[in-house]
Amino acid sequence: MNDRPADAPTEPDDGDSADSGGEDGADLGASADEREVTPEVPTSTEQAPEGTVIEAGVARDAIVEFLRTYLSKSDADGYVLGISGGLDSAVAATLAVEAVGPSRVTGIVMPGEPSDTENMADARKLCAALDVDHYEVDIAPLVEGFSDAIPYDLDKVGLGNVRARTRMVLWYADANANDRLVLGADNRAEVLLGYFTKHGDNGVDVSALGDLYKTEVAALARYVDLSDRFIEKTPTAGLWEGQTDEGEIGVRYAAVDDVLRHVVDRGHSISETVAKTGYDREAVERVVELHRASEHKRSPPESPGLRH
Repeated sequence: MNDRPADAPTEPDDGDSADSGGEDGADLGASADEREVTPEVPTSTEQAPEGTVIEAGVARDAIVEFLRTYLSKSDADGYVLGISGGLDSAVAATLAVEAVGPSRVTGIVMPGEPSDTENMADARKLCAALDVDHYEVDIAPLVEGFSDAIPYDLDKVGLGNVRARTRMVLWYADANANDRLVLGADNRAEVLLGYFTKHGDNGVDVSALGDLYKTEVAALARYVDLSDRFIEKTPTAGLWEGQTDEGEIGVRYAAVDDVLRHVVDRGHSISETVAKTGYDREAVERVVELHRASEHKRSPPESPGLRH
């Protein structure tokens, strides 16, 4: 199975269930910014009801307290995470420092083709601004060595997955050597779409942003005064040259988040979601199919079930 994206062949039908298929690269109608939306916003630190937009201040307080408490209970010495120069890892690192202090957070910057040099520079600057210890590992020779060792050729997706899993290996090597917990930065939209590499970027001990959609992560970044440079970047996993999240998913994140709130959080059908959002049906079906096809990535490995 391919890991990124979680894109199985689809057979569109006329139903409205989560099994309805869609086409690749579906275009959107109006974006979330172009429509009038009045989201329900929780105003306290109580758990937000499913399907609501989580207010940035609520998210910040909950994540900081969670990271502080989790580390304390674990008896580990700190957190280690990959710093990519992108939005999600920048937010996760910022909140980790706020939770446990810079001396207990370590960043790993991993340059090497096809990682963008400007992103790597931003990653270094972020570590300096947060006053966290960091070091660099060029993963290109490691990935090249793996490719040379196997008796077959990998396509760009397969090679991209090797890059993601190589990063994970480095995180856990550090965690094992230095008694740290691996801190992840995948957001809820990525998890629900299966937009991650199995045993790669989701191979973590703690998921700092796993409850937040991508647009909520951006709002949180503004709330904690993260530089607009991180917020305005085109999201990319940096797995091959020219790769971008939205280009690969085929739908903009604002719409992805909106559709997932309706379909997953609120249990709305495809037709109901189209009616309530104004998005093209093809785009909604695309998001729903990615969610359906990636269920295996969010579930434990299957077994014969002898003890069920």
